[in-house]
Amino acid sequence: MKNLTRSLLVIFTLISANSQAELIQWGAFDSGDNLAVKDSTSGLVWLDLTMTSHMSYRQAGGAFAGWEYASALDVWGLLDTAFSDIQLIRHDTQEPLNYERNCANSTLCYAQANQWQSLFGATQGSRYYQTYAFGLYQGESLRIRMGGSYVNGSALANIYGRTFDQAHNDQLDQSNNLYGTFLVQSTLNTNADHAISVPTPSSLIALCLPFILILTGKRKLNC
Repeated sequence: MKNLTRSLLVIFTLISANSQAELIQWGAFDSGDNLAVKDSTSGLVWLDLTMTSHMSYRQAGGAFAGWEYASALDVWGLLDTAFSDIQLIRHDTQEPLNYERNCANSTLCYAQANQWQSLFGATQGSRYYQTYAFGLYQGESLRIRMGGSYVNGSALANIYGRTFDQAHNDQLDQSNNLYGTFLVQSTLNTNADHAISVPTPSSLIALCLPFILILTGKRKLNC
């Protein structure tokens, strides 16, 4: 059973990397510093959340020259790309929620939560194995909202997409190390342009196929 779980985690991690192939590690201030993420579909460059996790929302907006607040529409587009097929449910009780909670380590949700943190950075919580990568943004009616992921070690994870609408207005002027702010590059920095290659869809399929065949016990695919 443990081997099966590990194998499924590998497969979902590869699939998650494919679903997030539009998101590429990028340079924020210097080439190769890997402190930003570029969305190759929208063209937007996003600052790592750890860069503003010690600041309030207001402080973050003016902290870095050439960076500005992301709009709610841009944040929603980013979250939709990162967290595909989000299930609005608490998996242990099946309670409907506005985010996906307690997804097991053998699920796509868990893989996407980890992939998000590998791209945008993560902040350690009160326990060393609990990590957070939350970003603040301004939604409707000037409410401060957030999106991102929480990973509880090798066990469980939560992902928070565009449907998570809980207000976080206390972070407007108060800093909280668990929350960064979504900032996008407003001025092109040619010294920082740098991408890390990501697997192509065809290569990921080739990698995943043997695992799928082994786990399902099928010798051929039924078309």
